Amino acid sequence: RGDKWPVGRTISFALGISAIDFATSGGLGVYAHFAFSWHMVAHMVLGMIAPIGIVLGAPITLALRTLPQSRDGIERGVRGLLITALHSRYSRIITNPVVALAIFDGSLFALYFTSLFGGMMQSHQGHLFMNIHFILAGFLFFHVIIGVDPNPRKYPHIVRIVILFGAMSLHAFFSIALMSESTLIDGGYYGSLKTSWLPDLLHDQSMGGTIGWSMGEIPILLALI
Repeated sequence: RGDKWPVGRTISFALGISAIDFATSGGLGVYAHFAFSWHMVAHMVLGMIAPIGIVLGAPITLALRTLPQSRDGIERGVRGLLITALHSRYSRIITNPVVALAIFDGSLFALYFTSLFGGMMQSHQGHLFMNIHFILAGFLFFHVIIGVDPNPRKYPHIVRIVILFGAMSLHAFFSIALMSESTLIDGGYYGSLKTSWLPDLLHDQSMGGTIGWSMGEIPILLALI
């Protein structure tokens, strides 16, 4: 209808999608299958870097502006489903900052400190589901914190800042716990590959914790700014 769309949002969204492509289908995506440290790099890209670009691209706002509107005032089709979802009770629950934080950081402990991680790495479907979860959890968290798309409720800046500091603390605790592990958490997956250039799997796992700590703090600081 002649509306203009900010170039910055298009660039931001394109960078987010490019990061996802590289972390899943590029060289990084390949190495993530063979070494835990590279898996953690891909995880940070999918869960913390790419979502920032996508959120700042305002995809929900773009969809609401471009999808066909009903002439009789009753929204139907994809646009109607999107509006219904935005105003649903479920949406109000998951966009609560505390709930978004629990999904964002709580899933780290549920995945890596149980048998889930080793089981999911054994199959393509499991690995795909894990990547999709990283993206969606990251999108939800940063949508609540710095999103420009419509939200069921807008929370004060101070609340979002406190949630960001909580995310930093939990992420640091997770990384330290991972670095302190004396046993492998992958259920024997990486060992079964017998990768010749990776002789010390426990050291590589510890390095993954270090990478998770260092790479995870930067996006959160950027979101804080």
